Amino acid sequence: MTEDFIEAVRQAQSYFNHYHRYPIERLEADYQDEIRKFSNDSWEAPQRAARLSAAVKNYKTSQMLSFIFEIGIDHALDLTPLVVKRLCQNLFGRKGSQAIIVDVFGSKQRIHRSIHSSPAFIDELTERYRRRADRYWKSTLTDIERVKLGYRKKVNKANAKEAPQDS
Repeated sequence: MTEDFIEAVRQAQSYFNHYHRYPIERLEADYQDEIRKFSNDSWEAPQRAARLSAAVKNYKTSQMLSFIFEIGIDHALDLTPLVVKRLCQNLFGRKGSQAIIVDVFGSKQRIHRSIHSSPAFIDELTERYRRRADRYWKSTLTDIERVKLGYRKKVNKANAKEAPQDS
């Protein structure tokens, strides 16, 4: 049974890596793409902010799920959308993209609950991983801030170029 759970987690991880993984390089590329499209000639700030916000949310969900996969393999967990949602909420204070979680961990054929979905089990697992998750999340937020800072610098530079020069 344990090997079956580990294999199921690895299959879900492979699917996730192929279809949903959102690495820091992709976040950086999305921010760079916004810089290339940036112009003061058109008022697109709300749309740009929405796209960048979505990119950050995708990165955060990807990072959370990457961490959950490690736990799933370490403990041979029966990962279902409910187990993953509870772990994300307990470890990171957020639920992540439910559409991605259901796509990666859901199964239409499933007829029983995960043996690992009880709140007591999730709380026990959370306590075991709390410190590691906190360090991991701080690193994730630092990566996001680094990307945002680089973006702001380039936008400010673009604004300075477009501003009329006083003579």
